[in-house]
Amino acid sequence: MMSKGQSKSKPGAAKKSVSRARPGTAEARAAKAKSPASNGGKARKTSKTAPSATKAAAAKAKPKPKPKAAARSVPPPPRRPSERPQSVAPPASIVPRTPLPPRIQMPSDPPPAARAAEEALVVKWARRGARLLRMLSAHGARDHEFRVDLKEGRFVWISPDGRVSAEARAEALCSYAQATSALTMAWADPLLKTTGVPRIDVMPSEQDALDEEQAWRVAMRAAEASGAEYLYRVAAPNAWYFLGLRDLSFQPARASFTPGTPVGLVLRGIDETRQAILSGAEPADVVRDRLSRTGGAFLHEADYAYRGTDWVSRLSRAGKRMLQLSEQVPRAGFDAVAQGAAAGEWLGPELATQLESALTMLEEEWLLFA
Repeated sequence: MMSKGQSKSKPGAAKKSVSRARPGTAEARAAKAKSPASNGGKARKTSKTAPSATKAAAAKAKPKPKPKAAARSVPPPPRRPSERPQSVAPPASIVPRTPLPPRIQMPSDPPPAARAAEEALVVKWARRGARLLRMLSAHGARDHEFRVDLKEGRFVWISPDGRVSAEARAEALCSYAQATSALTMAWADPLLKTTGVPRIDVMPSEQDALDEEQAWRVAMRAAEASGAEYLYRVAAPNAWYFLGLRDLSFQPARASFTPGTPVGLVLRGIDETRQAILSGAEPADVVRDRLSRTGGAFLHEADYAYRGTDWVSRLSRAGKRMLQLSEQVPRAGFDAVAQGAAAGEWLGPELATQLESALTMLEEEWLLFA
């Protein structure tokens, strides 16, 4: 029989023994399983009554992130050539292109349609020139000498025996000075005004700074506007003369040809040379060439167009005189310096005065036959 002291155990002692159960035992696991159930009501009650306190406690309990240690800069190992990244070309839309030079269209440049029409005009007149040569060849007159008398408006081809093999009507269109690159239409030229075509409104009377091809193009436009059938160029001492031909015939009305007076040709050559000297705009070499070329043209006319006439001796004398004047212009070189001649780039005032006086005397001589 148990004693009263042993049978009566204190309730607190039993609870204490239970709370001190060893971890890991069955009793400890049972106590742990009962704790949420017993405290659940209190937790739910606490969450309902003080939610802010719970959030604050959770925020304090959240650990702060630790700062990461700075990574040490270690160079990457070298890559093999096969592993190196290939350069990729940028898209074509962002590749800078070489800028194109700006095209400046001058006011004198014709529009594309006008250029096409002008090229068609050149082809047309080139074909007409080829047709003229074929017709002359068919009648055996292609290599014959030609003569022109603008006062009568007659253009002829002369055979070696002196007969006229072909003839056509001729009108002056324009003249082109190679030395100055200036072109003058017939109605504005004092020498051609009475024997040339009437004024063409769409064409300027004078044009400067033209080369030989441009002069041909202007003559073609004038021939087209005037109704000419063929275009012919006659070379003179200091200029080209473009003529418009029509009514070509190989049965001439007159079998002979008597050239007109060469006075106008000689006076024009003398006057142009004198004006060039007085203006002082041409270097000495150009003046010398002009004098020599004009004198040679006079001699050529004496032996060619006017042979067998009374003008041969006068033309020969004028031509030789022009050649003598050209020799008075010294050439730059050691010989000129040794002779004491002033061989500068431009004519000296004393030499220019001498040349002008000689040309004036020659001009007065030919004015007697005008």
